[in-house]
Amino acid sequence: MVQQLTDAILRKYKKNWEKFFVIAISGSVSVGKSTIAKQLAESLKKSFPGLTLSIMSVDSFIYPNRVLQERGIFNRKGFPESYDLKALSSKIAELRSGKDQIEIPLYRQEINDIDASRTVIVKRPKILIVEGVTALRLKKTDYAIYIDADKKNIYQWFLKRTLSFIRENRQIPGSFYYSLSKKPVTEIMSLIQQTWTQTNLKNLKTYIEPQKSNADAIIHKKQNHEIDRIIFQK
Repeated sequence: MVQQLTDAILRKYKKNWEKFFVIAISGSVSVGKSTIAKQLAESLKKSFPGLTLSIMSVDSFIYPNRVLQERGIFNRKGFPESYDLKALSSKIAELRSGKDQIEIPLYRQEINDIDASRTVIVKRPKILIVEGVTALRLKKTDYAIYIDADKKNIYQWFLKRTLSFIRENRQIPGSFYYSLSKKPVTEIMSLIQQTWTQTNLKNLKTYIEPQKSNADAIIHKKQNHEIDRIIFQK
């Protein structure tokens, strides 16, 4: 089904193929945005030889934990106000205007924060894929994709991913998940449920899901992360 999406994007891209083209991919936490971004990039490359693509995560533009704490919004991490969307738009504008490459912050999942000691270089491609929970809030994009799934399934994916992070980092003291790994299982499960209910689910219902109507295409996933349908809205 990714091929269907590829074909739809290329039809639009080929109308003015010399123009810098931006694809935005959004959806809930743990719905598989980065995976779809990678699959789509590979499919586009195979379908259009010579096409160059780069993938950029909006997480690179989330404010550092220190800033979120100073502003009293750490418990709203992932909500629109926790991102520097102006900086993100500015960097994309630099590429659109012809700049060869840009330097952006690096967000590391294992520390759950921006790594102040490292940055990422993004070279100007023909197509830039921007993925993340706030990607559809960008004003200047050429193709918008929303990834949808039953909320019960998304919670299970979030639970599985978080437990995996905890397991992988239980021997790494500097990791955000290290201290969690030392807690009783019942407490860990309670904290995950709390994070889902008070942060991720609230963010999804209030800010992420309403952006669905702005998407050119909606990808719907089944329980096993398999795509069962794509709805083209534009």
